[in-house]
Amino acid sequence: MSKFNIVDKPSDRRVHSKTTPRGGGLALVIIFCLLLPTFEYVCLGELYNSRKIILIFAPIALISFLDDIVEVSVLFRLLIHTICSVLAVMWLIHPHKILHSELSLHVDLIIGSFALLTFLNVYNFLDGIDGITVSESIHLSLVILILCFIKYDIIPNVWTIITVASIILGWSCGFILFNWQPASIFIGDVGSISLGFILGICLLTVASGSDRLFAGCVISSLYYIADGGLTLLIRLVKREKIWQPHLQHFFQKAVKKGLSHKVVVLRIIKCNFILMLLSIGSLFYPVICIILGILTVGVTLIRSV
Repeated sequence: MSKFNIVDKPSDRRVHSKTTPRGGGLALVIIFCLLLPTFEYVCLGELYNSRKIILIFAPIALISFLDDIVEVSVLFRLLIHTICSVLAVMWLIHPHKILHSELSLHVDLIIGSFALLTFLNVYNFLDGIDGITVSESIHLSLVILILCFIKYDIIPNVWTIITVASIILGWSCGFILFNWQPASIFIGDVGSISLGFILGICLLTVASGSDRLFAGCVISSLYYIADGGLTLLIRLVKREKIWQPHLQHFFQKAVKKGLSHKVVVLRIIKCNFILMLLSIGSLFYPVICIILGILTVGVTLIRSV
């Protein structure tokens, strides 16, 4: 990537200290687009869900890769993200309701699409230190797989979700060798946004299976929701441009205090391991596990400041 000047350079809004190639997530896009239809055709003898997924995944990946090369308008990116998020919920989740309530399907579509749109962008915002996004992807894909195997009978498109999560898990386990501190390559927007989009679809689909699965999916992604959500809220209060790079996330503050990327990410991994156990536990004791999950994330965030 450095050959084509697709690199991240050190600046006062970044925590890395050397010029590093980015765009490594392009490998994920290629592998995902090849393996998903291959697995579906071999296992089911047809291309149904994979065709829909790739049709909405490709524009997201393409616009993100272009943004890694040349800056793309924020409004244009947001438009593509919004359209693809709406289509994802319509094609892959409905008529199952994400919120399991008396709300109409149209309201459920709006809320689900906004949740997916927010999640994929938060996933991109939190790609700020070596290994954090790939380790989060390992965590979430593992939780998705565990929940799918436990409750496979009530999750829509369960085998498609299992296939998608397995591809992400396999790729992430391989890529983390190159992305762990000191990272030799970054995944770039093409990687972080693509991962956020795919994992967001998987989480929403699993969540549509039951109220307790919904709780499990929220708990599993609670660290990213908390760090991303609180930071966005603080920046909005300060009237800052939330799409611009910054160093205000809790994990970035920990690095600024002198902790290494590895130490900070290992803290998040420990937090995520507890969240994984609580996600499984929420299938039996949802309220208790949600409270314990909030406390776990709260302690992790407080240790960062």
